[in-house]
Amino acid sequence: MTKLKVLPKRVDILDANDTASCKFRINIDVLNEAFGVGRSMYAKACYPDTKDGSFPGTKPGDRFIIWMPKLYSNSSEWKNSLYMDGIEIHEDAEDTRHEDWTDFSKHDLSVLRLVFVKPDPKEPYRFVGVYRSGKMNYLHHTYERIATKVRLIGNPVYRIELLDDNRK
Repeated sequence: MTKLKVLPKRVDILDANDTASCKFRINIDVLNEAFGVGRSMYAKACYPDTKDGSFPGTKPGDRFIIWMPKLYSNSSEWKNSLYMDGIEIHEDAEDTRHEDWTDFSKHDLSVLRLVFVKPDPKEPYRFVGVYRSGKMNYLHHTYERIATKVRLIGNPVYRIELLDDNRK
C-alpha cells in the first residue's frame, strides 16, 4: 500500500464569485492546490468517506465529490451546459450515446458535487459552486446549485463547510 503524499494547499475558501483565486490551470491543479491531494486520490475524493459523517454548516449525512465537467465538445459522449448564470448544470447525452450511465441502485444521488468547470480547452478550470442532483431523466441529468462559497478544512482536505447553503 502506498503512503498518501500530502501536497501544498493554496486555497482554503472556494468562492464562485472570486474569479481570481478560484481558477486552476488543469484538473490536477484543482486536486493539488485546493484539496492537497494528487491524482491517485481523485477517485477516492469523497468527504467524509462514510454516510454517517457530518460537518458543521452542513446537513447530517452530506457527502461531497469533486466534479470537473468540460463545457465544450469532448469524447465523453456527454454535453455539459451551465444554465441560468450557473444555477443549474445540464448533462445531456450526445447522439452517439444510447444508454444512461446512472445505475440508480448503486449511484448515490445524495452526494453533493464541488464543481469546477472548463468552459473552453484554452481556459482554466474555475469553481462555480456546490451542486446537488435534480431531475434525473434517461440521458438527461440536471444539477442544482446550493452554495457558491465553501471552506476547505485540513491538508489534505478532510472536511468541507458550506458558507452559504441555499437549500430549503
